[in-house]
Amino acid sequence: MITLEYPVTTPTLTVTLRNPEFGNIDRIDTNMIERESRHGSSITYKDADWPVIRTKVYNFTTITKTVINSLKTFLTTSAGLKIKLTDHNGDSFTGIIATAENEIVTTKDTCSYDVGFEFMVTD
Repeated sequence: MITLEYPVTTPTLTVTLRNPEFGNIDRIDTNMIERESRHGSSITYKDADWPVIRTKVYNFTTITKTVINSLKTFLTTSAGLKIKLTDHNGDSFTGIIATAENEIVTTKDTCSYDVGFEFMVTD
């Protein structure tokens, strides 16, 4: 189960989603510059002050209408604000949902929905 909580310190709004589908993505961007020198060797550079950006991508299927409605409320309330995500492994992260517009797909009329989002870790 994945739990989303807002605000981070004393949550007043919580949504629990079923486990995500297999094949989810965990991106790590180290902001490293890689160039090739004149004689063909590779040169890399990373400043210690440059942040490491970690993004987790989740996709969920067969979500019920009540969970989708509470997820919609959660997304509109916490848009652009820090939230706490506890994943299916029990790991907790603080960050924001980076997906500009979450697409909710109806797979069966009023009873089954698919949704996905990107979570940018800030801690």
